[in-house]
Amino acid sequence: RTCESFLHESKVKFNKGSVVYNGKITYIRDFPISINVDALREIAESSEVAQHRTSFEDRFGEYRLIVRVDRTEPSKNIVRGFQAFDELLTLHPEHLGKVMFLALLVPSRMEVHEYQDYLDELMAAAGRVNVKHGTSEWEPVRVLVGENYQRAVAALQIYDVLLVNSINDGMNLVAKEGPTVNRRYGVLILSETTGAHQQLNVGASVISPCDVYGTAQALHEALNMPAEERKERAKRLVETIEREDIERWLCWQLEAVASLKL
Repeated sequence: RTCESFLHESKVKFNKGSVVYNGKITYIRDFPISINVDALREIAESSEVAQHRTSFEDRFGEYRLIVRVDRTEPSKNIVRGFQAFDELLTLHPEHLGKVMFLALLVPSRMEVHEYQDYLDELMAAAGRVNVKHGTSEWEPVRVLVGENYQRAVAALQIYDVLLVNSINDGMNLVAKEGPTVNRRYGVLILSETTGAHQQLNVGASVISPCDVYGTAQALHEALNMPAEERKERAKRLVETIEREDIERWLCWQLEAVASLKL
């Protein structure tokens, strides 16, 4: 579509996935990137990850955990995630004092004013939830800002719900890393506008990223999902990720090149 719009002399052949321009043919294919499953699991078994996991369990072990791991970028839709959690606690007060939202955020492009402002905005959104619903003994939202991959992996191991509600994301590998290392048969809530949705909708609870109420309801349903359904969904996710891992991604490309018989 881009070639049609901007390269007016090009000939786009959608049925063949090719573009002819200046007498040359360019073939277009999409190859959804994945993760190195074995390498990730090796990291997940490290002593450093175990220390972080133990720390999380000591601090938050009595609560059901909603987790997100993201860069602090507007496209990650973090503010709406906190708004959805607020909506969850308002509409379903039975979760008060029983659920925590743990957000592990990596600062991104802090030299850009808009990104600095977004970090301030999301911290304010988290603060509003804590002021509205929190007590002296329970902080609904805990935000950890900093780049620590082992800590992030530890959090992914213990989520009950993983929220990935990006507005637009080429892939979002957290959606693949989470189910790969999770130990609780956690539920993946996944935006329909992430690239990962194409592969992971088989086991994820799919949401529209701008629908705060819909996201809140998805959180509620995930927290109340029967154990057998959680287990079955998690199993389907892991099977898909293992089958379509980084090695398969490379093979797809080599096979596509070979099929062109250039």
